[in-house]
Amino acid sequence: MNTRTSPVPPPVAAVRPAPTTWAVLAWSALALALGLGWISGLLPSGVPEGDGFGSLFGTWGSTAAAWLTLALGLVGTVCAVVMTRPGRGGPAVAYTAWGLSAATVVFFITGSLLALFGYTMIMPVAAWFVPGLVGLWMEQVLKPETLTLLFFTVGAALWAVAGLAARRAAGAACPDCGRAHDWTPQVERTVRARALKVGRVAVLIACLSSLAYPALRFPWLLGITPGMGADFSEEFAATPGTLFVGVGLGAAGAAGTLLMTGLVLRWGVRFPFWTVGLRGRRVPIALAVVPATLVALALIAMGRSVLVQIVMGQAGMLTASDPHAWVFLGMAVWGVALAVATVAYAVRRRAECDTCERGLPEVDPRGLRAAA
Repeated sequence: MNTRTSPVPPPVAAVRPAPTTWAVLAWSALALALGLGWISGLLPSGVPEGDGFGSLFGTWGSTAAAWLTLALGLVGTVCAVVMTRPGRGGPAVAYTAWGLSAATVVFFITGSLLALFGYTMIMPVAAWFVPGLVGLWMEQVLKPETLTLLFFTVGAALWAVAGLAARRAAGAACPDCGRAHDWTPQVERTVRARALKVGRVAVLIACLSSLAYPALRFPWLLGITPGMGADFSEEFAATPGTLFVGVGLGAAGAAGTLLMTGLVLRWGVRFPFWTVGLRGRRVPIALAVVPATLVALALIAMGRSVLVQIVMGQAGMLTASDPHAWVFLGMAVWGVALAVATVAYAVRRRAECDTCERGLPEVDPRGLRAAA
């Protein structure tokens, strides 16, 4: 049993800026340049000019997007510079970083992100059966609106991680694992057991929420297109590729349901027997956490986009009477549950830390239940 409780080396924890500090500083500088480019007209607008997919700037206009981008870049630059200094500003810096992440999600990330992820997932298969789909996908990816969306998605993720690093620095916790000076083996076991319980509940909610979307798409196999209207039924019958894409997206959602169970089952720690060449090997934490975090962000953005469409009455978009509106709105619940499950998974899988020498050997959920 590991009972090491040596403190975090003060010079490293207190002085060394986290790697994400330089990343958010670079992102903030790019945001300043982007905002100036939009205002001056040197760069094409990166937000939808019309209603968009729940874009606030369909109503507010692209000028508002430019000034908001400038504001995010300016505040972000100041925050990042403070984070490079010894002590790094205390908890206020962490909360500012998280605020920047939240503002980026609220103002700039729309449901288009989830659509982009969904089409990207099915592209390796769908491209063989739907002529011209690759070209359409590439055209969409290279649009200024999509590139802007990806830029702000990266920014939201970087600021969230930077905020976590700043919070650890403010609390004199280990910069790599986050364990504080009062760590003990018993505290670790208690935290892991609690994380497993919370993760189970969150995964259950996420899985139940995730079934609504495939339930809308799989009936297409029978020629039933709930909530799509008569015009779509004619288009559906005339273009066979529409069936493949719709069912493929539903299948991607169902696959996501299966993958989420790995956050609380043993095969999320060790590769299962059906992963050829990887059976029994340790699953890298980032392999689960990074995709799950991005999908959770996209799901929350989808729910936020539908809410904007309904509240602002964006023409041609979803309405409260459309069953798709409620399914997509419910994706916010799915996203929040997935985010909680992902955090619980990351906390549960923390092993011994090379920096502070705290921690216990990693165990799978079955061993954790036995220890508890």
